[in-house]
This record gives sequence, structure tokens and C-alpha cells, in this order.
Amino acid sequence: MQEKKKLILIITTLMIIFYIVLFPSPTPEIAVRKHLFLSFHPIKAFVEKVHEGGIKNDPRYGDLYIVESLDTPFLYAKKNFLGWRIVSTGSGP
Repeated sequence: MQEKKKLILIITTLMIIFYIVLFPSPTPEIAVRKHLFLSFHPIKAFVEKVHEGGIKNDPRYGDLYIVESLDTPFLYAKKNFLGWRIVSTGSGP
């Protein structure tokens, strides 16, 4: 019985991690922070400020967001029917 509970806990944990990593985020700021976290910037993901850029509703890239402390500070977040995800990053808009 104890092993069955452990297995259920492990499967539930893996499903939550799978959802967090692969599915889009509910807001663009969370998408930017998730991208930072998964790009090996875990501290910056929690402490850096995310600024909205001047580009909105670009048909190819979406909305521009800026995190000034990165080597590639410009991130484009685009919304689909599931949520927001980062589609492009770079050093210039």
C-alpha cells in the first residue's frame, strides 16, 4: 500500500513538472520568467524586472518584453489559445 502511494506521488509530481515546462504560461511576464528559469538564470527569473517594450501585436513575433541585465535582453512573447510563450530572443528589437 505504501508503494502505491509513492508511485502516485511520483506520477503526480512528474505530470506537474511536465505541465510547467512544456505548456504556455497564463501571462507574458510569467512566460518571460519561465524562459529565464529554464535558460539557467534561476535567480534572475525571480528578482529582475520585466519591462514591456514598445512593440505590441507584431504578427510574426508578438509583444516585446525587456530584461535589461541579460546578454540578450529583448524577448518576444506571443499568445496562442493555450497561453503565452517566448518565440524569439535577441540583443536588439
